[in-house]
Amino acid sequence: MDNMTTTSPWSQQASPHVTVAAPPPAHTLPPAPGPVPPPGVPGPAGFRPTRPPRRPWGWIVLALLLAVGVAAGVGSTVTYVALRNDRAASAPSSLRSASPSSAPATPQFSPAQLDAAKQHLCQVFDVSVRGQEGQGGFRVEGNLNVPLTLRAVNSATAVQNALVPAVPVDVATPARKYISTTMDVTTAAMGNTPTPEVNRLTDLEADAIYALIDACGLPR
Repeated sequence: MDNMTTTSPWSQQASPHVTVAAPPPAHTLPPAPGPVPPPGVPGPAGFRPTRPPRRPWGWIVLALLLAVGVAAGVGSTVTYVALRNDRAASAPSSLRSASPSSAPATPQFSPAQLDAAKQHLCQVFDVSVRGQEGQGGFRVEGNLNVPLTLRAVNSATAVQNALVPAVPVDVATPARKYISTTMDVTTAAMGNTPTPEVNRLTDLEADAIYALIDACGLPR
């Protein structure tokens, strides 16, 4: 027992000492290239990725198209206005002057309405003018005959009110003549018109009275 040497089983498996060589100094290794950041990711400080310059061709083309469209619209408007003015100028003058609103409307009356209007005017005239005979002239001894003048003015006014559009032309024409001559003679008699002129106007009024009597079919 004393001469036996006890060895650990672990000592048989122990590997001999190996010497590892030290790595070369850091300054002898070439620097590794750094990673390039993807688009849109900021790189390290001082890194400025270069971008190709943008050319505004799209805006230039859009502006040209808009300008062409506006010019075409203005040209079409000018052409339309010019053609319209030429057509209006070349139209006949009769067509330009005539319009439905300027043409007077001709009223249409039935035979019964025409006859009723005629009878009414003639009745008003007969009642107002009868009784003037035998009252002298519009002036008596140089003075105004007031009763006769008042009756004549009243008669002309009544006939004027009865002269409606439905009165036939063959009665309306002498009725207007009677109204105008009566107003002429009464105005002259009430003014400073010489008596001979008043007498002349009286004769004209008398002729108008007889013409309206005949148009109405009244006895003289």
